[in-house]
Amino acid sequence: MSHTATHISALFYNAACRRFEAVVEFLAPGLMPPLRVPVTLCAPQNLPHPALARALATEAARRGIGRLL
Repeated sequence: MSHTATHISALFYNAACRRFEAVVEFLAPGLMPPLRVPVTLCAPQNLPHPALARALATEAARRGIGRLL
């Protein structure tokens, strides 16, 4: 069984484009250095934190780690 941790290492809100720009890191045993995935998410600025974190992690998994599985 493999365990993966997710860390949002950088997060910016681009007000001109109305989107979040982030770098999400996936940390797993045997994966050195962590897999860093840049993510762009179109969402309102007042999105609640749990929903934002879930959306960023889901999009990063789809773009980055999903390709490895």
